[in-house]
Amino acid sequence: MKKVKKQGMVGAAVMAGLILLSMPLGAGKSLSRLREEAAGQFYHDLAEYSIYDGLEKRREAAENLLTIAERYADSSPQLEAAMDEVEYQIRVCENSYDETFIQTVEANGQLGQAAAGLAGALEAAGLSEQDQKYPAQLLAQLESEQDKIARSSYNDAAREFNARLQRFPANILAPIAGVGPLGLF
Repeated sequence: MKKVKKQGMVGAAVMAGLILLSMPLGAGKSLSRLREEAAGQFYHDLAEYSIYDGLEKRREAAENLLTIAERYADSSPQLEAAMDEVEYQIRVCENSYDETFIQTVEANGQLGQAAAGLAGALEAAGLSEQDQKYPAQLLAQLESEQDKIARSSYNDAAREFNARLQRFPANILAPIAGVGPLGLF
């Protein structure tokens, strides 16, 4: 009789241990699935917009600003620092795609600031009549894409996911499962 009770207690302890182990694993899997659904909108949101493509368009506009600046670099040495900063931020953007998009958000913001600085420097550099319109147009293109990125449904999905991570029991289980928040553009 004692042996049966002891086996029952051991069995109950093993079962309790398995249940406790399955909770973080199950929660981790569930949170990872929810995160993947929200993160998927980075590439294809509800309005058929791709933040990834928008970021590429912003990078291309910044590269076009550089092309214009290169024409005037010899005659306007003050452009060099702004050009170097834009070149650096373009490279950072190209290498910033992380699974949480937090680094991507930061790199995108820095690229916008660097491009605005270069556009301002170009306007002060005495551009030819033909080139005078381009810095403002390219800056407007950067801002337009940023507006589309900011209005993407990805941001709503990421905000909702991040809020879920703050609620019980996810706020306890997410760190254990290695699931972190998503970046907001």
